[in-house]
Amino acid sequence: MEINLAGQNINSYCGKCKLNLDHTIMAMDEEVISKVRCKNCGSSHNFKSPLDAQKARKSRVKKGIGEAATTEIMWEVSLAEAKGNERDYSMTMRYRVGDIVNHRTFGKGIVMKLYNNKCDMLFRDKERLMASTNE
Repeated sequence: MEINLAGQNINSYCGKCKLNLDHTIMAMDEEVISKVRCKNCGSSHNFKSPLDAQKARKSRVKKGIGEAATTEIMWEVSLAEAKGNERDYSMTMRYRVGDIVNHRTFGKGIVMKLYNNKCDMLFRDKERLMASTNE
């Protein structure tokens, strides 16, 4: 016995809206839902169970952990190779690439790149754009 649910409503993950939303079933492959249309944006796509969508999104969070570890390794190597002056951070100071900066919130950082009145500083957790008086 073949079941046809076309035209019925179902909850599915919409990749365009990035949410679990109500969809209309458009096509079935035997007893399996294959195509749905989002009631919010109108896009048609393959059926994605809301539970499967949650599992897929959780795996992306783990990638950030690797990025943080890479940043910390870069920070440690840059700190060991830095030959500039070590001083406390101030927005009114001029910096050179390689200077070591002690920031009261972010900790120890290294000046990586200079801009007009700004500079990139690499801290243990990430690189930040910081104010300075560089020209």
